[in-house]
Amino acid sequence: MDHERREIMLRRDLGLTKLYNLVNDSGINNDPDVSRMREIHVEIDEALVATYGWDDVDLDHGFHAYRQVARWGPCADARTELLDRLLAENHARAATGGTGPKGHANVPPDQGTLFT
Repeated sequence: MDHERREIMLRRDLGLTKLYNLVNDSGINNDPDVSRMREIHVEIDEALVATYGWDDVDLDHGFHAYRQVARWGPCADARTELLDRLLAENHARAATGGTGPKGHANVPPDQGTLFT
């Protein structure tokens, strides 16, 4: 990812913020560089869920409102589910000294989730 992103930034004389402003612009649909950056992020996100064994999470990449702004990425439900699962994984690993089980760890109800 870093190599391709750097190539795009150099070729187009863009900084990181300006590049991601293009990625998050819903009006840009036929730009090969922007399309490739979006594809790269889909690949990274899919690799992440596969690594954790969370293939049941539908990422539904596209333009979704986040903090009152439309941005390109996974849908809000997927983002919430992934953050909750990562928090559960963190709790499980902390409880076992950092060597918790792989997969979706269960957090006791009294510990809540990231969003509740």
